[in-house]
Amino acid sequence: MIRRFRPERSVATVSVGLVALLAGLLFTVNARVSSDSLATASGLQGMVTKRSAEVEDLAVAHSVLEQTISAYLATADSASELAVDLDQQVVAGTIAVSGPGLSVTLSDSLSKADPSQPTEAYMVHQQDIDAVVAALWAGGAEAIAVQNHRLTSTTVIRCVGNVILVAGRVYAPPYIIEAIGPPSAMEQSLADSPQVKAYVEASVALGLGWSVMRQDAVELPAATDVGLSLRYAQAIPVRERTG
Repeated sequence: MIRRFRPERSVATVSVGLVALLAGLLFTVNARVSSDSLATASGLQGMVTKRSAEVEDLAVAHSVLEQTISAYLATADSASELAVDLDQQVVAGTIAVSGPGLSVTLSDSLSKADPSQPTEAYMVHQQDIDAVVAALWAGGAEAIAVQNHRLTSTTVIRCVGNVILVAGRVYAPPYIIEAIGPPSAMEQSLADSPQVKAYVEASVALGLGWSVMRQDAVELPAATDVGLSLRYAQAIPVRERTG
């Protein structure tokens, strides 16, 4: 049996459904609009959200700055350690150095002007070289060499007849002592040293060689006697006594 179409009933049904759909859509739109309004509102919730975001941004910036500062500090520490290491090497004489300084020359007398004086009086001796070296150190010398042999804390200078031994090597006069440091201060230190004064007076009376010259660029080699192993006394640990 064929059923006939009833237009009035179908239209009513469609109208009710359409109204329900529009009502639901309107509710959804209103809900979304209200939610967006709350999120972007200038009220307490909006302020908290905004400040939270700013705090997060500042925390990130703070972390970046901390890393940058740490990198700079590490670089500074490395540079400082390097400078200290270089200073220690200069003092130890393990590296060649150059700089302004003085060149002091001592030499034996070429003639025996006073026959009453012993032959040794016309020679340069260990104590004369030691006096010059000590005065140069006192005047601020940073590095010293005798006969182009770099002096260290373990270098020994000995006098044997009319020659000297520097770290076991034989050197004949004239003796050239070179020092890197403040020229004026070292010159003044030489002038103030009683031992050097005595030698200078003897150089005038006996004809000993003496000269002091400023040098713009003194070049000193690294020491060759720094490989020595030092031995020193050590305290014996106290043993615990038993009953």
